[in-house]
Amino acid sequence: MKALYALPDHEVVMDLIPRIADTHLSADAAVERIRAVNGLVPVAIDPADGGKVLWADIGDHLFQEWQFMYTVQHLAQSGQIGEAFTTDFAILLDDRILADPISPSGLIFHVSRCGSTLTAKAIARSPRHVVLNQPGPLQRGFWATITDDWEHEAEPTPENLKAFRNLVLAMARRRRPDQLYSFVKFISWNTLYLDFISKAFPEVPAVFLYRDAVEVIASVLRETTAILWAKGRPQAGFLTGLDWRETTGMDDVRYLAICFAEYFRVALNSDGRVRHINYTAISPESFPVILRQGLHFEPGDGEFELMVEQFRYHSKDDGDKTVFTSDSAEKQSAVSPDDKAMIDRECGALMARLDRSPDNLFVQTGG
Repeated sequence: MKALYALPDHEVVMDLIPRIADTHLSADAAVERIRAVNGLVPVAIDPADGGKVLWADIGDHLFQEWQFMYTVQHLAQSGQIGEAFTTDFAILLDDRILADPISPSGLIFHVSRCGSTLTAKAIARSPRHVVLNQPGPLQRGFWATITDDWEHEAEPTPENLKAFRNLVLAMARRRRPDQLYSFVKFISWNTLYLDFISKAFPEVPAVFLYRDAVEVIASVLRETTAILWAKGRPQAGFLTGLDWRETTGMDDVRYLAICFAEYFRVALNSDGRVRHINYTAISPESFPVILRQGLHFEPGDGEFELMVEQFRYHSKDDGDKTVFTSDSAEKQSAVSPDDKAMIDRECGALMARLDRSPDNLFVQTGG
C-alpha cells in the first residue's frame, strides 16, 4: 500500500484529483458553492505562494477508512468526488465557510503506531461520530503555510488560531442528519503543536497515546512515516530541535528517537491538558475509561459494543478481514541491541515519566 500519509498532502490530492487545480474561486464564489453543496470540505492545503486551500465534494461518505487520505483515494478512484476547486488560504478567516459545523468533542495526539488508529476507528464505528483521522490539510499544508516552510514558529496569533479553528470546523461539517459529534486524530508530529491546538480549542479534552519507542521505530522503519520524508528539510529542524542540516546524514533510528523524545517532552509539559495512555493499557475493557475519563465523552446506548468490535481487527484493514494479533515481540526483536540502547538514552526516562505521570489514565508504578 502506498503510504499517502507520508507525502505532502497537496501533492497527494493533486495526484488523486488532478482537476482540482483547474478551478480557483474567489471567496464569495467559494462560499456560495460550500453552502450549496453539503459535501464540500477542505482536503489539502498547498503552502506555495501564501497558501491555497483545496476543496472537494466527498458527499455524505463516512470517515471510516483508517486515514483521511485513504478516504479521498477511495472516493477519487471510484469516481465519487464531485466538484473540486482551490481558494486562497485567507478564506479560512471567513466564517461564512462554516456550514453546520460540529465542534470537536475530543482530540487524539500520539507518538505513532501506538493504538491511535485503533482508537479513532473504534470511535468512527458509530454513524453519529465524524472522526477526522489525520486529516490531509493538517498533515503538512496548514503548518507549512503559517510558518513559511518552517522559516519561523507557528505563532498562536488571533488570525492563525481562527484559521485553524475554521479549517477543523469546515472539515467536520455535518454531512448526514444523524451526525452529532466530531473527533480529531492528528498526525503524530502535530503533537509538537499541542500548545497551539489547545489555544484554538481550549475546552476540548485530549489524550496522548504512546508506546515503547523501540516498537514504534521498528514499525516506522518497515512502513515509513511523514517525519522521515522531512529529514534533511527545514521541517526536520522543528521536529528535532536541531539545525535541520544536521539531520541530512543522520541515521534513521537516531533521528526517529530524537523526534519521538520531543513528542514525549511536549506531552509531559502539557500542564494537565492531555491525559496520557500507554499502548499496553488499551483494550476493550479499558476503552470506556478512555472515552469517559480521557475524552469526557459518554456514548449512546449500544455504542460501546459497536465500537469495541474494532478491537477484533487490524486497524489498517478497512475490510475487517484481518484479525488483530500482537506484534510487540516481533518488533522488539527487529531492533539491534546497540540501537535499543541508543533509543533508551533518548526516550527511556521520558517514557518512564509518562507511565508515572499523574495525568496518566492508567498509571504504572512498577519498574
